[in-house]
Amino acid sequence: MTRLTSATEVQSWLEQLGVERVIVISPHLDDAVFSVAGILSACRERAEVITVFTEGSAGQNDTWARMTGFADSAAEHLARRQEDAQAMNRLGCGFHHLGFRTGDANERSVAEAVDAMTQNRPDGLSRTLVLLPAGAGGPTPSTPLSRLAWRLLRRPWGCMPHGEHELTRDHFWHALAGGRGRLGFYAELPYAWSQTTSALQTRLQGSMGCKTNLVEHRHDTSEKVHLVELYQSQLVPIFGPNPVYRRRVLDRAECLLMA
Repeated sequence: MTRLTSATEVQSWLEQLGVERVIVISPHLDDAVFSVAGILSACRERAEVITVFTEGSAGQNDTWARMTGFADSAAEHLARRQEDAQAMNRLGCGFHHLGFRTGDANERSVAEAVDAMTQNRPDGLSRTLVLLPAGAGGPTPSTPLSRLAWRLLRRPWGCMPHGEHELTRDHFWHALAGGRGRLGFYAELPYAWSQTTSALQTRLQGSMGCKTNLVEHRHDTSEKVHLVELYQSQLVPIFGPNPVYRRRVLDRAECLLMA
């Protein structure tokens, strides 16, 4: 296991890997900051966040949008894009919203997104580290009982599990596998707060056939809390109203699982 405790150590680790560019693939308009804000801050000059599902529409399932105070999914995603841009500007790293709606991510659309990463780069992705979600968000609940339990418990460590984290991971993994850059996974907060790292590693090996090495980064929790609080529309529904609990969740070391 590798432990990193400062921005200098993060930068030194990337130099040892021969990495000039870091791309974090974020399923939604908050996952990257919730999960690896400290790492992004440490390498902001070479970092970019690419967010996959950034659009909503009035005809989409509006349950979560209404829970977070919006009339529909389109209004929710508009506000969330603005929140994300504010957080990225404060971080000082690059960012790009792919413009996907639920259901848009497939082999072809993701392959096109990966091709766009290499534009104007003669080295392609050979000196790039791409970090994918580990899939801690879990699969879509398959039973009415699991959905009812979530609604009753209102657990503040994330919205109801769904398949878009795993979908994002799998499509980008297949598009990038075969030597196009260094690949790793990041444990998604807040979901991963209630899981062990070894459980995530076991899940990745079982679903991807991929053994991983653990890298932990001890970040500045106060700085991370300030960044997370920029996502006002999602803050209370995901982390709950208690700032002490929120800080405990965000204090967990940022976890990378290097393929």
